[in-house]
Amino acid sequence: MGPDHTLTELRSMSLAQLESLWMLQAKLEPPRGRYRGHVLRRIGNATSRRPLWRWSERIGFEWIPFGVDFDRRLWFFITRHIAMGRFETQAGPSRWRDTQCIGLTYGVSKLPRVIRSTLYDEVKPLSDRLVLGIGGIHRGRGEGDHFFFALERT
Repeated sequence: MGPDHTLTELRSMSLAQLESLWMLQAKLEPPRGRYRGHVLRRIGNATSRRPLWRWSERIGFEWIPFGVDFDRRLWFFITRHIAMGRFETQAGPSRWRDTQCIGLTYGVSKLPRVIRSTLYDEVKPLSDRLVLGIGGIHRGRGEGDHFFFALERT
């Protein structure tokens, strides 16, 4: 995918720069290991600006530390011991951009059905230590894509 990026570089990128980075070709094998998450930029579509989504995503991902354990295929919050949101990975076309990515679906999760059927995320490994992602919901382009995030290997 080109030169390795750092979390500091990703944090300093504009939304347009993150969009360009997302469009680059990537290795489409699910990452291994545990990663700490960082919200980078919100994507300003009408759905992501709705108060329910804006506040729940702000609390769950901006205010509370989060991460992803790709070996266990679970999200975790605050500590790796508070894990939920079991997911499956599927490499293929992005739901939100004209590129390939790894989709995260939550049908296998023990979360309430309404939540697991709503959640959807996409990730692209940038290196063995850094993953770029788009967090969102199970809707199409311009509705489901809510924010860019980075995952840094711990």
